[in-house]
Amino acid sequence: MDLIMSWTPNEYKALLQGAQMKMVSDYENLAIQAMYIRKAENEKRLRLTDLFDAEKARKRILAGDKEWKQSKKIDTSLYKKAQADMKVWADKLNKKG
Repeated sequence: MDLIMSWTPNEYKALLQGAQMKMVSDYENLAIQAMYIRKAENEKRLRLTDLFDAEKARKRILAGDKEWKQSKKIDTSLYKKAQADMKVWADKLNKKG
């Protein structure tokens, strides 16, 4: 108790803010875990590297890459193509009337 009372108001505010930020980080980790569980339950043949490629992350850390957590690259080309096709379809639908 004496330690906390010896802090300045700004130090105490920083402690509270840090605790709140840790809670946000914990909630984010829980959300990520829920997504992994959903993917694991819905995939027929799932490998560990489908969720997270630890070996690639280790290599990226040793190479000094700050974005090592993003060791799983997501291919968005199909998504972009589907969006473009839907836009063309919607334009045709709107022209008909």
